[in-house]
Amino acid sequence: MPFLDVGRLIKEKSEELKLELVTGGEGLDRKITVPDINRPGLAFTGYFEHFPYERTQVIGISEHTYLNSLEHSKQVELLNKLFSHPNATCCILTRGLDANAAMIEVFSAQKVPLLKTPLNSSSFIGDLIYYLDGKLAPSVKMHGVLVNVYGLGVLITGKAGIGKSECALELVKRSHMLIADDIVNIRKRSGRTLIGNGIEITRHLIEVRGVGIIDVNNLFGVGSILEESHIELVIKLEEWENVKKHERLGIEEYYTEILGVKVPEITIPVAPGRNFAVLVETASLNQRLKNKGYFSAKELSARLGKAISGKKE
Repeated sequence: MPFLDVGRLIKEKSEELKLELVTGGEGLDRKITVPDINRPGLAFTGYFEHFPYERTQVIGISEHTYLNSLEHSKQVELLNKLFSHPNATCCILTRGLDANAAMIEVFSAQKVPLLKTPLNSSSFIGDLIYYLDGKLAPSVKMHGVLVNVYGLGVLITGKAGIGKSECALELVKRSHMLIADDIVNIRKRSGRTLIGNGIEITRHLIEVRGVGIIDVNNLFGVGSILEESHIELVIKLEEWENVKKHERLGIEEYYTEILGVKVPEITIPVAPGRNFAVLVETASLNQRLKNKGYFSAKELSARLGKAISGKKE
């Protein structure tokens, strides 16, 4: 299970989210395992059933005001019940709210980080969820090439030596963008969206057999690369004789499953003389039309159906 410790959260986002550690620095190694956020207002009233202890807790002005209306001993009791749990991660005060005496006492004793930010609750929570969702998203590494063609993220797969990298190089020369070659790191974000990027050691590099390693950024310019992209189409390259049934009309739709998400997939037979870059461009444009609801193969089928029924009449 992916995780992020609180110390890394502060290191990476303290400037952007204006995070400041108030107390509980001994607990910076506590692990955040879910991207969800919780506001503990209901728990402050004494209702703890189904309380998500593993979530990052955010205290805004309403929770802060209510907590301060209670006796000091009651505040300590409630805070201890919330943050003595072994799955507790951290708590963040928004709007620049100050920690009261009970908070300093409990968070210091429980060694749970208490942070604060001057940002308002709604915007802060949105930014934090987006960050955590990216860091904690399920991921998988796949062998292939990821390119962005006409704004569409295309994952090109196939066995080693079949021509994936050469195809990507031709696409780059045709003003499309490279995201990753050889190893593609894929994450599933909320909303069942797949995001792909390259691993650090091979970022912006393409290995072309017979030529060697090519630095796409330095050779073709910054406009030829992209750090990450959605994955909306998978193109599988296969040797011609291994493709038992060559798709002629494209009426049948095929999918491949990545991290539980179904992605449209087409298989392109590889043979001498075929221009794979043009085929990938065409397939990408065709997929964009499908995404907008226009399916040319089904349109042709409908026309044929009308023509046949008209003859029968």
